[in-house]
Amino acid sequence: MFFHQRTVTSLPEVSIVVAVRNENRRIISLMKSFAGMDYPQDKVQIVVVDDHSEDDTVELLNEFIKTHKSLDILLTETKSTGKKAAVRSGIEQAKYSLIATTDGDCTVGKLWLRRMASFYELKSPKLISGPVVYRRKKGWRQHFFMLDFMSLVATGAGSLGVRLPLMANGANLMFSKETYRKVLSRQKGQNKASGDDVFLLHAVVKEYGAREVAFIKDTQTVVETEPPENFRQFFRQRVRWSSKATAYRSWWAVFVSLIVFLFNLLLILSLLAAVVRTWFIIIYLLFIVLKTIVEFPLLRHFSEFAGRKQSLFYLFLFGWVYPFYIVAAAVTSFFFSFSWKGREHLR
Repeated sequence: MFFHQRTVTSLPEVSIVVAVRNENRRIISLMKSFAGMDYPQDKVQIVVVDDHSEDDTVELLNEFIKTHKSLDILLTETKSTGKKAAVRSGIEQAKYSLIATTDGDCTVGKLWLRRMASFYELKSPKLISGPVVYRRKKGWRQHFFMLDFMSLVATGAGSLGVRLPLMANGANLMFSKETYRKVLSRQKGQNKASGDDVFLLHAVVKEYGAREVAFIKDTQTVVETEPPENFRQFFRQRVRWSSKATAYRSWWAVFVSLIVFLFNLLLILSLLAAVVRTWFIIIYLLFIVLKTIVEFPLLRHFSEFAGRKQSLFYLFLFGWVYPFYIVAAAVTSFFFSFSWKGREHLR
């Protein structure tokens, strides 16, 4: 389902679950955005689960809790390790049956929870996926990062619109505790460091069908997250995201992942073949142009919706780069481990 927003008169009680690790630079911005939400405080619980942070994230949160006593905040620590375990622990400890999730490096808008909850009350889907974008930062690199991320979120939204769900982002989800518990045993990729959102999506679709999953098209529900600081961090992030593909059990997700990889691999091979036969570079350029033309309408629509239209003009400049890092990230994730937030040798 892919709907525009309406409002309801009665709002449900909601527990917001956030798993955090080493977020001392951003966690207070998130908590302040929670404090500024237009939602009855007596109907909101904020559950922050610390995944064994090695910085002063917990200390900062405790100070925030002391100065914001009107907010219902539960700060706890997961006994296990990893984001999946932290999210699961937070959901189990949440006192309300309706769950919203976001990440520690995000900020939400004033009407975020009101619009998400209203949508849930109106349509009652089993899972709501919301839009996520990078914060605006200066520099041409940020436009590169922005375009890449928007293409992923827009693709996920489009796949939900045609009822062939592909991906979602844990930085902006809503579902009931009952739904989560019912599909918990069906979620694949438990040994993967990434994918708490995608595997939840696939499990919900398998249990209830694609019609029970919705993308909410509402500018007030856009969640902003922190972009990579440099290309090294960007590549590591993409390797982490690519690593979950080997655990996919959804035929559609496997098919799309394979097609994307093979298409970009062939593009690279055609460029390499130009060393022997110069005319291969024409094939490469033609397919790059074709790929850009196909992507442009979707990215234009999403960039306008998310207020990031200025990055769209860089699409034709960066289009030739994408095949290289897509293939490199996929191959690296298959053969090598990666690090994330101070943890090494993850897969």
